[in-house]
Parts: sequence; C-alpha cells; structure tokens
Amino acid sequence: MREFLLRQDLDRLVVKGYALPLGVERLDAPPPREGWVVEFVPGEDESPDTYAFQIAVSHEQLQNILHRLLELLPGEVSPVVEIGSVDAYRSIDVYMASEPLFIDDFIATWREFEPILLEEVSIGVGATSEEPFLEVFLDAWKSISVHCQVDMRDAIEAILERNGLEQVTETWNEDAFDGVDPPYRMREILVIQDEHSPDLDELLLQLRDDWRLQLDVDPHSNIDDGGRELGFTLWHAIAMADPIDGKVGGAYIAVWATARSLEEAEDLIEASVEGSGEWLLDRVYSIERVAFDERPEELSDLPPRRSRAEVHSIAIDEWGDGNAPGGGPGGGGSPSGGDSVPDWGTPGGRLS
Repeated sequence: MREFLLRQDLDRLVVKGYALPLGVERLDAPPPREGWVVEFVPGEDESPDTYAFQIAVSHEQLQNILHRLLELLPGEVSPVVEIGSVDAYRSIDVYMASEPLFIDDFIATWREFEPILLEEVSIGVGATSEEPFLEVFLDAWKSISVHCQVDMRDAIEAILERNGLEQVTETWNEDAFDGVDPPYRMREILVIQDEHSPDLDELLLQLRDDWRLQLDVDPHSNIDDGGRELGFTLWHAIAMADPIDGKVGGAYIAVWATARSLEEAEDLIEASVEGSGEWLLDRVYSIERVAFDERPEELSDLPPRRSRAEVHSIAIDEWGDGNAPGGGPGGGGSPSGGDSVPDWGTPGGRLS
C-alpha cells in the first residue's frame, strides 16, 4: 500500500482570523468563537455527575491543545471513530473498540495518521476511559469535545487557559446556519493519483485494524436512523479474501445480496466467498445497505419486494503480488460509489 499523502495545492480557509481544516473549502456562516463552553451533566442511575466541554480553536493551536488533553487519558482507552456513512438508511457510521487498548498503541496509530485526522472533515476520532471517566473527541469540524468526571474540570480548564483560551457563552452560532443551504463546501484532501492510491476507506480500514473497532449497530436487526424496521433490504459488500491453496496474492470480492440484518448479510458474504473452495474470507472491507432505486443495472430485473435472503451477484478482482492495492477496488473513493463527504449539518460536538 502506498503512503497517504495530503494535497499540497490547497489553500487553508481562514475566516475572520479563524483557520479551518483543509477539508473546508467555503464557509458561508460566521466561524466559531475561540474558547470553550462547559455544561454540568447530572448522573443518572449509577452513572456519575460529569462536565461536558466543547472547545473551538483555530487550526494553528489545535494539535498542541489536543495533545495536552490526550495526555490526561490513563493507561487503557477505548477508541471511537465517527465517519460519514454511504449506507442508504444511516447518516453516520460509529465504530467502537471491541475491548480496551493500551494508550501507547492508541497514540502510535494516532500519530501515524494525525496529519489526516486534523484536516479531514468526514471523520471524527477520539478515545474514552472508565477510570478516570474521560472522553477526548476530535469532531469532524475539528472542534474538541471533552466529557469528564467532575474532579477533572480544573485540570482541563488549566490546559485551555495556558493556551490562551477563555470560557465563552457559545462557540459555533447555530442560528447563523439557518437559511443557508448548504452553509459550507467540503473538498477532498488526499492525493488520489490512480486506482492504487489509499483513500478515506483505506484509512478507516487501518483504524479498524489497529484499534480493533466494530461498527456500533445491532447486528440482528435492520433499522434506519429513525428506528423503523426495514425488513429485507439490498446490501452491497466488498470482501478481502486469501487464496485457499496458499498461493501468493488475494482478491477483492464484490457481493450484492438481500438480507434482513447485518449478521445475515455477513453470513451470506462469507458463504459466497468461500463457497467455491478457492477463497478464504479475510475481512469485510465495506458493507452498506443500498436503496432499491440505486441498484446497479445488473440487478434491474430484481423485484422491489423480496421475501428471502439470497446472494444476487458476486464479482472477483484478483491481485497477484501478495499485497492488496491501496484505495480499494477501483481506487479513489468508496467502493460502492457513494459520496464520501456527507452533509454534516451544524458543527460542534459528537454526531451520534
């Protein structure tokens, strides 16, 4: 896989002295006011009382303040990633760690990809800990949210004050985004030279591997963002597979299927990949539900209502040098052809 490269032809957008991430090309609303707001959050049931901070800082100070806040995390953390979804029925994909990770391992991956994480506006990244209770999260707009137990408030405010920030009544003016549609324009920040250039999907795959992340959805149901049960839907997946005979190389395998849940779809994918006896499933590179009207031409005869789980098509794209080419099948963007830069709405805070 090639190295991730940031584009060098982009000028950073600065609005009224506030430097935005490179992924923002245009902003037709006021920038945030630098500083922080803090809110007391009373505990419920057995959960403790906490404070929730929202911190807005111009890009030139972002890395330093973020590092100081990450230093407050203890020896084990649980990473979290939020990214714009290409799923037809979900706007945001949230990935959570399957188990806690040593902080050194979390930071090592963070440092490797930090230049992208600080600039890419399709992704938010952070980590949480149980003891002490603390979450540090860099959102898609590159504001920082911190959620902490009450006795950590002074330490957090001391870091912010040492870096010249002060408490304010608000950071982003949400009312200023009303009536402006859209109030911003996003842009790609990674160099995509050809089909082997690593892209945002490849970045997500790396984070999933390093931090042992799993998609935070109920694998046994099939609901949309509003909680509506969808029943049978169309699924598209890209799987990565190894040859079962041990020969050098591998393959991307594209699968279209109908299923009633993520678990059922993944079972169909595994069976279709391994059914020929030639391939062994390595991992699922991407999987998402697709609206019926967005189905490919090869499925034009598919009836709109389906009453059983089944695989409709499978396509194999082999490589033979032992290394999966970066950027996914076809390279440069989502394997499903979706838009990798979603509508983020009003900035500020966690999206989920």
